[in-house]
Amino acid sequence: DTRGIPDRSAARVIPQRQRAGKDFVKAPHPGPLGSLLDGFSIEDEPAPYAGGIGNDGADALKKFVSDGGTLVALNRAADAIIDLFDLPVTNVIKDAKSDRFFCSGALLQIHLNEGGAATLGMPSDPIVMFERGPAFAPKDNFKGEVIARYAPGINPLRSGVLMHPEAIMGKAAALRVDYGKGHIYLYGFQPQWRAQSHGSYKFLFNALYTSPDNGAH
Repeated sequence: DTRGIPDRSAARVIPQRQRAGKDFVKAPHPGPLGSLLDGFSIEDEPAPYAGGIGNDGADALKKFVSDGGTLVALNRAADAIIDLFDLPVTNVIKDAKSDRFFCSGALLQIHLNEGGAATLGMPSDPIVMFERGPAFAPKDNFKGEVIARYAPGINPLRSGVLMHPEAIMGKAAALRVDYGKGHIYLYGFQPQWRAQSHGSYKFLFNALYTSPDNGAH
């Protein structure tokens, strides 16, 4: 890409992790767990892009993180990763109907918990692209860091359409979850949205550059 970071399919990278010695995997946003495991059929997509990571890939991904790797889940991919890893995190707007919450694409303001590696070089209240993503509530046994929240009692909308903002007020927009020796970053928005959201790139790049060996896949 334009930042000089190579990109390969997780279906190929995960089984090769032990040989390649890499320590960073990105899940862009496949949606529910079934789409991550099974993907699209060969009737719907060209062969190189059909299929998912499967059960073997899921086991390899868990081992990858547990052994010290870094996994970053963007937007709706967070739902799949929460379910796959059984993380102590709830998506408070999962499957919400429009009478409870609706935001199909808007710019929202979040507030950072400054001092962590994921927010290095960022302003305290950046604006991010939200598109049908999750919002998080850590459970009692959560271990990790709340990276960013939507401010309590304040509508985060800065541009676009957002219905029932109270559903996400005070909720976490981004988390780092400890898993074994590794970490899982859950971003409830798209920091790389269409390569246009330059103001939020650092959420992704900081996670990448602070992974154990700066390996990027």
